[in-house]
Amino acid sequence: MKATRITISAAILLAVGTIAVSAQWNKKPYTEWSDKEARKLLEDSPWGQTQVVSNTSRMFNTGPGTGVSGGAPVEGSADHLNFRIRFLSAKPIRQAFSRIIEIAHKADMNDQLAAQIKAFAAGEFPDYIVIAVDVDSTETKGQLQRATSVLQTRTTAELKNGTYLVGKGGQRLFLEEFQAPKKDGLGARFIFPRIVDGKPFISEDAGEIKFVSDLSGFALNARFKVKEMMFNGKLEY
Repeated sequence: MKATRITISAAILLAVGTIAVSAQWNKKPYTEWSDKEARKLLEDSPWGQTQVVSNTSRMFNTGPGTGVSGGAPVEGSADHLNFRIRFLSAKPIRQAFSRIIEIAHKADMNDQLAAQIKAFAAGEFPDYIVIAVDVDSTETKGQLQRATSVLQTRTTAELKNGTYLVGKGGQRLFLEEFQAPKKDGLGARFIFPRIVDGKPFISEDAGEIKFVSDLSGFALNARFKVKEMMFNGKLEY
């Protein structure tokens, strides 16, 4: 069965940066979240994490004409990629995206966009678990271009055997479908079935859920604590 495609207008392209701030997600409706609170939820929360991948090859002087590394370390010269790994099927993540869009379009919000944003935030995912992955960097262009190209060009067949969720008891749930990034700022989609053997794959007693993907040289490995994924009295994933 073909997984439902998740889209939202290209007018809401996002550039999500790293912001550390205390969040109050369960204490007020998402329409009252600040921009910082919404971004915090996307980058460092029970549903959204940032995995930093470092390239240390630039941390050593090679010397003229040597062609090999081995010189003295150069402080602060490593390249860092930020992989944003999020449960897009979790309502808090979609509410965070929606809130950032609302704030950005406060001056020119129209009824059509407002309705689209509201529907995106409130949608249900009874059949699928969707992990969204995006990548950014403020320090390197070459590595970022390579990582972006990987996300844009890989296929389900190429990723299927090396991409999975690890649940209770070490059970693995392998990728069902991969969708490359669209022009909506949400990132690439890794789609898994929600129901396995007649039961939800993720339950409240699962302990933790791990997302693993061998992404052509970029090894993604993110752990999410299930007990912290409660939102408004419901397990959200």
